[in-house]
Formats: sequence, C-alpha cells, structure tokens
Amino acid sequence: MFEKVSVEKCTSYDKELVKNSLDKAIDEIDGLSFVKEGMTVGLKLNLVGAAAPEKAVTTHPMIVRRLCERLTEMGAKVVIGDSPGGVFNKSYVFGIYKACGLLELEKDFDGKVKLNEDFSEKDAEFADAVSIKTFTYTGWLDDVDAIINVSKLKTHAMMGMSCAVKNMFGTIPGVTKPQYHMRFPEERAFANVMVDLNEFFKPQLYIVDAIDGMEGNGPTAGDKRHIGAVLASKKPYALDVVCADIIGMGIRDVPTIMAAFERGLGPESIADVDIVSLSDGEHIKVADFKRATIHQSIDFSGGGFGNKMKSVLIKLFLQTRPQVKAAECVGCKKCYETCPAGAITMVERNVKGKVLMIPEIDRSKCIKCFCCQEFCPKGAMKVHENPLGKFVSTI
Repeated sequence: MFEKVSVEKCTSYDKELVKNSLDKAIDEIDGLSFVKEGMTVGLKLNLVGAAAPEKAVTTHPMIVRRLCERLTEMGAKVVIGDSPGGVFNKSYVFGIYKACGLLELEKDFDGKVKLNEDFSEKDAEFADAVSIKTFTYTGWLDDVDAIINVSKLKTHAMMGMSCAVKNMFGTIPGVTKPQYHMRFPEERAFANVMVDLNEFFKPQLYIVDAIDGMEGNGPTAGDKRHIGAVLASKKPYALDVVCADIIGMGIRDVPTIMAAFERGLGPESIADVDIVSLSDGEHIKVADFKRATIHQSIDFSGGGFGNKMKSVLIKLFLQTRPQVKAAECVGCKKCYETCPAGAITMVERNVKGKVLMIPEIDRSKCIKCFCCQEFCPKGAMKVHENPLGKFVSTI
C-alpha cells in the first residue's frame, strides 16, 4: 500500500465546515507531525490566474486561512506563494493575491503569515530525474523549512486532471513555463516533469481543495462543479488516484498518475489505495463530470481485432487540439504571447460586424500543450475534439 489518503465531506466554504472537515482530513493521517515551533512553512497554492474564489480556478482562501490557523497555533510561521502564468514580479503576483482573496491574511495573523515577496529565480540540478535534470525554480522555496502543496481539483487539457502532482509546476517561474513545454512536448515526458518536481521538492503534506472543482474547459475557463470534499495525504500519487476516481477517471486518463505508476511511486488503481476518514463511510463520486480531454480511450487492453481497430481509429480521429471561438475572443494577444512553439499569429477577422485581431493557429507548429487555452482570460480558446472521434469512442 502507498501513503494513506484521507477524504472528508465538506459541502461549502463556510468557516466552521472547512475547519471541521480539513482538521479531520489532516489529523486522520497525522499530517502536521513534521511541524516544529519556530519553523517556516511554505504553502504552495494553485494561483494560476487572477480569479475570484467563487470561480473555482484557484485554491480557496478559506482553506488557506484554516491551514494558517493550525500552523501558527503550533508556533510556525507561514509564507504563501505560487508562480502564476505571467511575469514573476511583485506587481503582477500581488494582483493575483488580491483577486484570489488572500491580502487579508497578512494583517489577520500579526506578521506570522506572509505573502511571498521574494521573486528571485534559482537553478537546480536533479540527477535522479527522468525528464527535468536541470531547471530554474522560484527562489522563495529555499527560505522555507517545509512545503505544503495546496491544490485545486480541476480538469486539464494536456494532463487530463490538474491536482496535487500537477500543482508543483507552479515552482517554475511563470514566463519560463513555456520553455518546458518546448523541451518536453510529448505528453509522457511532460508528465514526468511534474513527477520530477514533486520528487525534488518533496512537500511534507498535500491538501486538495475539492469542495468546488472545475470541469470541462479547465484549468481556468471551465465550469465550476460542486464536488464536496477535502483530501489530504503525505504523498501526491495515491491522492491524485483518489481524486481522479471521484471524477470518474483512472490512471490511464491522467498522464501524471500513469508516470508515477510506471516509476513505482504510485498505485495502479483505486483498489491499491488505503483510504481513511471517509465521512459516514460513503464513497464520494461525481457523476457525469465533464472532462477536458479523453486519454483512456486510446489505450485498449485485452487484444483482439476489434480492440486493436478501435484503438487505431481513435488514435487517428480522437485527437484534441486548441481552437479559438472567434465570437468570444477580444484580441488580447495573450495566446500569441504565451505560445511556446510560436504557432499563433494574429490576423484580422470580421466578428459580428467588428474588425478584430483574432489568433490563427499553424497546425504544423502546434505541440498541443494547450498553454493558449489555459491562459486565455476570456475562455475563448477551447479544447476541440473531432466529432468522428467521439462517434468512434462509443462503438
């Protein structure tokens, strides 16, 4: 068995409900046993963009507040941080803090809780990595004694799901993130980048905010979906397997989980996970959770001509790709600026009687990293699926 995963029901972000559920999730696995008086703990959140908490894009501030209460009660100091997509400097990141409802935390904890103001970058070498043996990371992490990874359960166009493992990509400075998509454009290699980062930084505790998650066009422009849970574990891999199972996915749907399994770091299925603290003994599942992409359907086991033909057809036709919905585009050029492959140009188009600069994607250059979709502020860049592929997947 792998590290225990605790799951607690939590129906809303009400202060008392969060306190009760989060405390139970943490204490069931003795999750704060590493905390010593006087130490500094870094809370690595998911702050992918400037979105209000009710949008379910980022880690909810009520989860963060309760963690700060627990840690400061134990005599620790707290630094809260992340590197969103964009420039890694005080002006930009503090705008994210404000939008995400975090600015009040500093004044409410009498200096024991700080929002990160160190925007330095450091270089690292990791000989044991599978993919990312050299990389640049956010320097504030060097000044904390331990890390708690506090993620959000969401869909992700490239990785299937954004949760505990994927959240560590926020240790890479924002404007350099596209470089890693270019270095590792293949899905499996990029998934191993995420695993490598977890193995390098080794957070002491992982918390998942799954009270409200995101389905569909995630991780930033999807639809809020109530899930009603908070989860905790000392390692991310079994934790992500449980989160995937809650939203109807398996390890072959989520490349980061599959990469961990292949490296002997994570379980093969939910059956291999020791789940504790299930509220009322009831397994939490969300029916018909809308995915961003479909991975499992291109990998069929069991042999036979039918399965082989089905696999070949879906590999041919069920290829997702980013595609702009012109009617929702405002011509901000964010996709053009973030595309690591230089596959996007801005061209004039007549949209509802107005001439706008609309992104046009060169399919021969596109590496399907979905950076354009992830960082589109209006959700105008969509994950497009071939209709024929959808039909093939049902036969």
